[in-house]
Amino acid sequence: AMGVTILVQDSRVAATIRAETPTRVVVAGLTRTVGALLSSGDVRVVLYLGQSNSNAVALRAPSVMHVFLNHGDSDKYVSVSNQVKGFDFAFVAGQASVDRHAASLMLFDAPQRLKVVGRPQVPPRGEPSGPTTVLYAPTWEGTLAINAYSSVAAFGEELVASLLAEPDLHVIYRPHPRTGATDHAYKKADQRIRALIARHPEQARVDTDPNPAESFGQAHIAIADVSAIGTDWLAQRKPLISTVPSDPEARVAHPARIFETTPHLGAHNAADAVTTVRAALADPLASAHIDELYAYYLGGMDGTTATAAFVAACGEVADLCDLERATLEDGA
Repeated sequence: AMGVTILVQDSRVAATIRAETPTRVVVAGLTRTVGALLSSGDVRVVLYLGQSNSNAVALRAPSVMHVFLNHGDSDKYVSVSNQVKGFDFAFVAGQASVDRHAASLMLFDAPQRLKVVGRPQVPPRGEPSGPTTVLYAPTWEGTLAINAYSSVAAFGEELVASLLAEPDLHVIYRPHPRTGATDHAYKKADQRIRALIARHPEQARVDTDPNPAESFGQAHIAIADVSAIGTDWLAQRKPLISTVPSDPEARVAHPARIFETTPHLGAHNAADAVTTVRAALADPLASAHIDELYAYYLGGMDGTTATAAFVAACGEVADLCDLERATLEDGA
């Protein structure tokens, strides 16, 4: 068994985390404090959540194992960063991420550095029993044109209106919480979509719950931008439709099987989104195709299996840390 401590450098972040989890949270605002904790504490493995530049503070510690987790798996171009070379290992969701790293990075030995652990966060598979429900879960606008994948401003309102025009279809709108954070046009578009949904209270709702499990379970099909929520949806083993980025400078990572092989909605056909949705629901080959994507992107692991794989991988890295320390001490 291994203990877990969450280390942050901002007391405000610590307060937010403490309100959500009983796990011990330590604040270390100074570089020397972080270094002292890692060198003198009983620490063997440090896990990193995302590509923050502040991670370099802890990466200075030579006597622990550094493991990159990222914050999701998707066909976004920014899913792979050269920063991953600074870590001893990266835990990834499936073979898709292994292939993505191999195709995108120079001088990177993927088999040795990447450990497939699935996605422990994915909700359990749900079996919807109510009316046919479409989950529309767009991402935010991003910070650069290269990762401008959001469909909210370009055709989100048209898409939702097309679905709501069909009385037998229900809609769950789950926008990314950062929608509109860098571009006010997206915030306005989000507000218009919310207002449209508010006019159909018996047919649609907005989901802002941090946990997507309820919406995933209720929906029969999802429409997602190029983003991690589309990847997580694969564990539901239900049809998925991908949106086409409207910004011509947006780039999709390679390989991108989700984006390339699922039905598409874009500015050209969003006003008739219902046709694409009904075709995807009726496609007899959709189930087998989603199962293939589920195996490729998530290792075919549900949340419970992935959690076990993640814990086991942490144990393996901790044991390796002990071995490396002993080797260094013997050679000193």
